[in-house]
Amino acid sequence: MLLISGCATFRSLPAETRAQEVTWQSLHAIDAAQTLSIARDPDCYYEAVVDPLIGRHPPQGLVLAWAAGASLLHFAVTNYLTEHASPTMVRIWQGITIGSSEYWVSHNYSNGLRVFSHNEHVTGICADRG
Repeated sequence: MLLISGCATFRSLPAETRAQEVTWQSLHAIDAAQTLSIARDPDCYYEAVVDPLIGRHPPQGLVLAWAAGASLLHFAVTNYLTEHASPTMVRIWQGITIGSSEYWVSHNYSNGLRVFSHNEHVTGICADRG
């Protein structure tokens, strides 16, 4: 599977790094789907993390473009670090990005954002629908 131009492929990563990359990419896909839920429910939710890039109420196309770009960028950084830095640096990079993504996916879920279903409006989060 070719992810970025040149010879960088997913299979060229060490097994540990591949597992970490799959973990981050999976969490990122969930986060992107939650952000699409924000786009479908703008009266109740707004984007608060990457809003300087995509806006508080991003259109779905922009959410998908941001998600694809972030995915490719993460893989590119992972690939670069794998080739040019120590395995410890790769683990630190993956640990920070996985931890951050895990936090935001959990935070979004606790605030009622659901993937591929209707959001569950949490009292105090969506005042007009409670």
